Amino acid sequence: MPRKRPTVADLLALKGKRQLSMLRVMSLEEAEAAEEAGIDLISVPPELMEMPGFREAAPTCFTCAGLEPGEFVTTDDYLRVAFRMLKASADSVYCAASLETIARMRAEGIPVCGHVGLVPSRRTWTGGFRAVGKTAESALEIYRQTKLLEEAGAFAAEIEVVPASVAAEISKRTTMLMISMGAGAGFDAH
Repeated sequence: MPRKRPTVADLLALKGKRQLSMLRVMSLEEAEAAEEAGIDLISVPPELMEMPGFREAAPTCFTCAGLEPGEFVTTDDYLRVAFRMLKASADSVYCAASLETIARMRAEGIPVCGHVGLVPSRRTWTGGFRAVGKTAESALEIYRQTKLLEEAGAFAAEIEVVPASVAAEISKRTTMLMISMGAGAGFDAH
């Protein structure tokens, strides 16, 4: 049976049933290799998303176009680029902007993947590039941030450099698809 590109609803229906694979791709060749390898989700930069031939290279991979912090300022900036990414055939966007921006995107029907744990663009608030969630207080803060993302309307979140046991417990307590980035293997995707 030929593979088809999943929707957000398809992915959320798999939560807790099957672990998905995810890969960051930076070129058409890498996108094609991800497709051939059967990778479920790919994270792509906006310029790759808009490149002619992208969907021919990766027709069945669910794509998350990365809207990197600092490149956009206002919610309207993020919305403009997000709609451009959807027009270019992205299935969702990655956004580590404010909860208000994420809520506005959701209100416009844009599927958003947020970010909790070590968020590189906010590393100064957590002491730099290091694991977070190692104390009860820090773990509870990551859980609180996860629930706020969920309430804002994100369908997924990357959870980065959080102890595996903490991250797994957070993943069990959210309806969002949780994607591990150095947080262990017990997640919806990694």
